[in-house]
Amino acid sequence: MINWNFPSNNYGQVTGLNDAGIETFKGNPWNSLAREINQNSCDARVSGSVEPVRVEFEIQELPASAFPRKEVFINVLNQSLDYWKENAKTVSFFEQALNIMQSEMITFLKISDYNTTGLTGADQGHHGGWHNLIKSVGSSNKDSKSGGSFGIGKHAPFACSDLRTVFYSTKDQDGIEAFQGVAKLVTHYNEQGEPTQGTGYYGQKEKNEPILNKEEINEFFRREEIGTDIFIAGFNAEKDWETKVIRSVLESFFVAILDQKLIVKVGETEINAETIPSILSQYTKGEPDCLSFSYYEAYTLSNTSKFVKDNFESLGEIRMYILPGKDAPKRVAMVRSTGMKIYDKGSFRTPFKFSGVLIAEGDEINEFLRKIEPPTHTAWEAERHDDPNYAKGIIKKLYGWMNEQIRSITLGDAAEELDVEGLSDYLPDKGEDFNSAPALAEEEGEKSEPKEIELQVNYRQSKPNTVNIISEGDIQGYNKEQEMEKSDLDSGMDLDINNIDSFDNNIEQNNEEKEEEKKEDSDEQDPSEDNKSGEDNNNTGLEHSGEEKKLQPNIIKNLRITQSRIFCTDPTKGTYRMTLMSNEEGYGYVGVNIIGEVGGERAEVRSAKQFGEKVHIEDNVKIGPVRFDKNERTVITITLKEPLRCALEVAIYAN
Repeated sequence: MINWNFPSNNYGQVTGLNDAGIETFKGNPWNSLAREINQNSCDARVSGSVEPVRVEFEIQELPASAFPRKEVFINVLNQSLDYWKENAKTVSFFEQALNIMQSEMITFLKISDYNTTGLTGADQGHHGGWHNLIKSVGSSNKDSKSGGSFGIGKHAPFACSDLRTVFYSTKDQDGIEAFQGVAKLVTHYNEQGEPTQGTGYYGQKEKNEPILNKEEINEFFRREEIGTDIFIAGFNAEKDWETKVIRSVLESFFVAILDQKLIVKVGETEINAETIPSILSQYTKGEPDCLSFSYYEAYTLSNTSKFVKDNFESLGEIRMYILPGKDAPKRVAMVRSTGMKIYDKGSFRTPFKFSGVLIAEGDEINEFLRKIEPPTHTAWEAERHDDPNYAKGIIKKLYGWMNEQIRSITLGDAAEELDVEGLSDYLPDKGEDFNSAPALAEEEGEKSEPKEIELQVNYRQSKPNTVNIISEGDIQGYNKEQEMEKSDLDSGMDLDINNIDSFDNNIEQNNEEKEEEKKEDSDEQDPSEDNKSGEDNNNTGLEHSGEEKKLQPNIIKNLRITQSRIFCTDPTKGTYRMTLMSNEEGYGYVGVNIIGEVGGERAEVRSAKQFGEKVHIEDNVKIGPVRFDKNERTVITITLKEPLRCALEVAIYAN
C-alpha cells in the first residue's frame, strides 16, 4: 500500500520542530543548499567519465491536487498542530504549512543532476546509497575522494522547505527507478491514537520502502535519464534566491568548474568553464564578502606563482597558487580534490597583499582532512581527529609550508603598483637604523641566519598581581629619562584594539598560581632581599622606612594603548625596542608570546630596560612594573633568552 507513514515511537522519545540536522543549515540555507547538493552530485560522478557533472536548479509549480496523498498529509499537519497547540513557534509553522497545502499550486524547487550514477541500492534494503540518503542519520560510507563524511548534509534541502518535506526520484545505471518522500515534522497522534516519530515517509507503507514501479510514480516526479532529482516541496522562493545560490556556487566550486568537473545551471544562468569569468564579474566582483573573483585570477592568470609538494608528509600531493595584488584579500582558498572550497585561510604575516588557492590532491591527505571537517565542511579542526596531536602537527606543517612558499615571493615579483600593506610599520623612528626594520617572520622553531622580525602587539587586562615598591626618586628619574627619549620619537601608529589577542589561558593560570605561592611564602622571606620594600603589601600612599621614602605604584585599571611602534634592533641578540603610548598614567606589566599558526608559547626574556634602567622580570616571562605617562611615549627594550627567529606577540597587562 502506498501512503504516508509516520512510525509509532512506542511511547518513547518525542520529536519537536527543532531538528538538529536542519538547524545546522538554518543560518545560511541557500549557501548550505548549494554546497551540499553540488558536493553530493560530484561524489556520484560516473567513474572514469571525462564529462563534467551537471546540476540544474529550477522552480516548478505543481497543482496541489497532485501532491502525493494530499488529504492524508493535511491530516498529519492538523494532528501535529493539535499536539503542539501550546507551542507558539510550532503553531506558526503548521498554520503556514496548512495555508500552502490549501492553495491551488504548490511551489517546488527541482534539483537534477546528470552524468552521475544515480542513487544506487533502492532495491537492496539497508545497503546502498538510497538507504543512506533516505533513512540513515549521522552516517556515511563515502570514500576519501568524496566530500561528505557525516551524513548530515542531506538535511540542507529541508531547511529551504516551508513544509519540511522533500521527494527523491532516481534512475541508476542498472535501470532501476525509485521514488520516495520524506517529511521531517514532529511527534503527533496517529489514527490509532499512538504518538509517532517526527520523521515520516511516502512510499510503500510496509517497511517504509520506496516505490519501484514506474507506473505508480506521478509523471511530475519521474526520472527519465540516469541520475537523481530532488524536489523541495513548499520551496521558500525568496526573490533573490537565484543570486544567493549562484554566489554560493561561485564561492565554493570555482575550482571544480574551472577544472571542468562541474557545470551548474540556476534558472537561466549556466556556470561552466567558459562562462564563469563573466558570471564572476557580474555576481561577485566588488562584493566584500565574495572572494572567488580574486581566487579565480590566482588560479588562472599567467603571472601566478605555482608551488607543488609531491608527497606532503607521505600523504600525497598538494598545490598552491599565489598572485600578489594591491586589492587582493590576503587569503588562500583551502580546497580538497573534489574541487569544493572548505574555507578561506588568513593570518599571513607578509608585507604585501595576495590571493591564493591551495588544493589537497592526494587520496591520503583528503582522507585525513575529511576526518577533521565539521558537518558543514567549512573548517579543518584538529580536535576532531582520533589523534588530535598528530592532526595538529600536520596542519601546522601545512601552514608552515604555505608561509614558506609565500615568503619566497619577493616584492620584485609583484606588480609595480603593488601597495605594501602596513608599510609604516616597517619604517624606523628617527634616529633608528633603517636596516633594523622587521622583515617577514619565520615559523616558530626554524633555525636559520638571524634576520629582522615582524612583531604584532595585542593588549588585554588581567587580574591584579603583586607588584614591587619603587622609590619616589626612581620614578622622578624615570620621568627625566622619558623627557630625553621623547625628542627622538616620531608619531606612532594608531592601534586598533577592537580585535585583540591574549596570552594562552595556561600562561595566565600558571602566573596566578606562582603569584599565590609567592604570597604564601612572603612572611618567611628576609625583608632585605632585592626588590622587597619591607612594607606591608596592602599599604597605599607614602610610607617612611627611616632612611628613605617609599611609593606604592599607581596600577592602571583601564589601560588602553593608543599608539605603538616596535622594531627589532639587534636580531643576532634577540633585542627589540617597543614604543608605546597609553591613555592613563601609572604602571602595568608586559609579556611576550611566540605565536604560530597552531597555538603559541611563552617567550623567555633575559633582560628588560625602560629609559636605561633595568625592569624586574618575573619567572622569565612577566616584565614590570612598567611606567606609563598619559599620552606620552614609553620605550621598553627587551632581550630574549634565545635569539629566536619567530613572530612575537606582546601583551600589556593592566592590573
